Amino acid sequence: MRTATNTLGDTFATIETVNSDAGPFFNVRLEREGLPYMRLQIAHSDIEPRTKRHENQDDIIENHLAQSLARFGFTKEDLKQ
Repeated sequence: MRTATNTLGDTFATIETVNSDAGPFFNVRLEREGLPYMRLQIAHSDIEPRTKRHENQDDIIENHLAQSLARFGFTKEDLKQ
């Protein structure tokens, strides 16, 4: 489990990788100022197949997580904290 705060400082994420029978996914809890918390499940299987040829698997998964959380103000650097 890991945590991250977005660049704006208004959203805190708790990120856990879960391995299930259906495949691995990120279980993300987002806590935002003045709003109820939100849960997201981001499946590793949602990664576009064409990207898998160009990078190692760990980088692909991290990029997928960063892209999925970008709408909440997160960058790849925020997730490396």
